[in-house]
Amino acid sequence: MTWATRFKLAFGTLAVLVVVAAATYVYTERESTAVSQTATISAHQLPVGTDYGGKVVRQFVEEGDAVVEGDVLFTIESLQRKRDLEADAKSAIDEDDEDAKDFEASPLWSVTASADGTVAVLHVGPGGYVPSGGIVAEVVQDGSLEVTAELVLNPRDLDRLEGGASVELRLPDRSIVPGTVGDVQVATEGGNARAYVTVDSGEIAGSEPTGLTAPGTPVQVTVDLRDDGPLAGMRDSARDFLHRIGI
Repeated sequence: MTWATRFKLAFGTLAVLVVVAAATYVYTERESTAVSQTATISAHQLPVGTDYGGKVVRQFVEEGDAVVEGDVLFTIESLQRKRDLEADAKSAIDEDDEDAKDFEASPLWSVTASADGTVAVLHVGPGGYVPSGGIVAEVVQDGSLEVTAELVLNPRDLDRLEGGASVELRLPDRSIVPGTVGDVQVATEGGNARAYVTVDSGEIAGSEPTGLTAPGTPVQVTVDLRDDGPLAGMRDSARDFLHRIGI
């Protein structure tokens, strides 16, 4: 065998080894990210109720209006409110409270916002009746917007899902918003894990709860998984092979 033939043989063998190694690496390479099956924008939506039932006589806000804690949303005319005030006044008169003698009970009751936020839903309007304890409106609390996502992962990828990991949020208009992994809850199903992830994003939290960032808006979440090095996938395949043959 001549040196030229030996060189060609050695070069060919090396080339085959390189191709096999590259193919093995590509085949066993771990995914660096995980994409959500479902994801939506959510928020703390606070119900606003009334202690007294009655007829709505004034409405001070519309859906989408910003409110602060204590802002009046509705005025309700309530006979029960008037009866309660008259009963309190009578008790005061019986106790010789002179001021109570000139007291005139009003049936009007103000329903106010319980937190700073944005009016999301109005359940009643002027002329409508609200029962005692009924919900008249819902307010999205300021700064409470976040994203909740569901991901299906194998056990190894679940182990690589870490709190604080970088997240890319794709909104319906295809714009990209950054975020990080917050709370993670896991349920096992069919050998895989369903990870329910809360995504924190300052940009989302600071947005108005309308349009593209309204609660319930579907988004796509892409989470960065921990990088364990370029050979991690090959090590996983080797462990799986040894496990299958009982070693």
